[in-house]
Amino acid sequence: MTGSRRTRSTLPLATWEPRSHITAERNWLNDPNGPIHWNGRYHLFFQENPAAPVWGPPHWGHVSSTDLVTWRRHPRALSPDPHGPDADGCWSGCVRDIDGVPTAYYTGVTGDGDARVESVCRATGSPDLTNWTKDPGNPLVPGAPTANGTGYHRDPYLWRDTKGWHLLLGSGTRGEEPHGTVLVYHSPDATRWTYGGVFFAPPAGLDAPGGLGQHWECPQLLEFDGTWALILSIQKPGTDRPLSHVVYVVGDLDPVTYRFHPRATGLLDSGDAFYAPAVTTDLSGRTLLWGWAQEDLPPERQQHLHKAGALTLPRQLTLSDDRIESRPPRELSGLRKPNVTESADGASASGPHPARPVPAQAEISATGLGTRGPARLHLAHTDSVTSLTLSVDPDRRSFRLRTRQGSGTRQYEALLPHRADGDLVLYVDGSLIEAYYGGTAITTRCYPQSTGPWRISRSALDPDMSRELFIRPLQDAVITSPDECEGQAADMT
Repeated sequence: MTGSRRTRSTLPLATWEPRSHITAERNWLNDPNGPIHWNGRYHLFFQENPAAPVWGPPHWGHVSSTDLVTWRRHPRALSPDPHGPDADGCWSGCVRDIDGVPTAYYTGVTGDGDARVESVCRATGSPDLTNWTKDPGNPLVPGAPTANGTGYHRDPYLWRDTKGWHLLLGSGTRGEEPHGTVLVYHSPDATRWTYGGVFFAPPAGLDAPGGLGQHWECPQLLEFDGTWALILSIQKPGTDRPLSHVVYVVGDLDPVTYRFHPRATGLLDSGDAFYAPAVTTDLSGRTLLWGWAQEDLPPERQQHLHKAGALTLPRQLTLSDDRIESRPPRELSGLRKPNVTESADGASASGPHPARPVPAQAEISATGLGTRGPARLHLAHTDSVTSLTLSVDPDRRSFRLRTRQGSGTRQYEALLPHRADGDLVLYVDGSLIEAYYGGTAITTRCYPQSTGPWRISRSALDPDMSRELFIRPLQDAVITSPDECEGQAADMT
């Protein structure tokens, strides 16, 4: 059978499932939440629906790692309280160190549609962040502050300066020309909050690649040596992909009025699967980010998935000439299987690669790609239907990824800086594709229609590229189960 009529038994579900990325233990995962580097360990939370492989009232899942590669799964951190302000979900937020106590700020939701209320709630964690207690005073902020907003009042992001604590929330407006907004609140103690107005709204003439949409979610505020950047997840209600794309806005923060003034915009990722990223600054001062890699399957296929949705691999962010650049952090070399590396020697510009298989979980890397002219790398799956083509043309400042699969052909393009470094890293992990080049990133999904490996079937590269292209199989991001974690905790007490 073909198309949507294919049954569970004929779908290559195991081939589609990422194994080197963080997923829920089962069923649905979406936004990453509250990444924090705490006592030498990275903790990462995420939205999950343990009941089905589709969105539902979210809980907070929890994993942690010492090396950004091997993750331990912990018991669920937060779950909806049927009698509380989060009865219909513990939505996105952040985790902060409040006077030595790990503290989660999140969106509590009750109701739906026009009756939905989105409030700011809080929970405090144990010293090892494995047990969480909700604040009996929840909600700290009971709902949207003004009647002319959309009711969107979500995804708290906190930071602290000499004047106290400040909190951002994603929102929007109503009317003939609705647009996104970011609201700000202020507090002396991270408990009592006062509304401070609109932190940022798009001024006339401001645009961004892909547009600025109607609602903004998951605001993240970054500082790079005195320059500020705001990350916004753009929602376009009523479209085929309403959770559309992620924009960054570089500008200045007025320390008196707490208003953000933009001067440059860009796409944080040029693919179609990346959304709702969350950031943290680790103990070495690096800015690290994770995003949600959405599925791209019709409902009749997605319902068969054992795990739906994944988090991207961590990305290290830097700022250069008012551009946010994304690259894999050095620790990801630990994902490679030890002592297994294949050089793609024998590749030629003229035709087929001599049978170089690429496993379902692999890193493909090259240095100096495109520095001596346009270059292209083509991967074809053994299903004879699915393929990936990467092409770079630094003179045109173009990095492209084209996918061909049963649903058709799509192409994504990232705008390169004027001096791209030529380093390519491509991660293939089941259906999840992450490509990095010259500080840009493209994330998408590609679903092979059978089991089996990919093959580098053509690489139209410069003559020296055959010695500079490497294929490295990846190992699983080993994740222990909550039961094992509870047993380990019991052994320590």
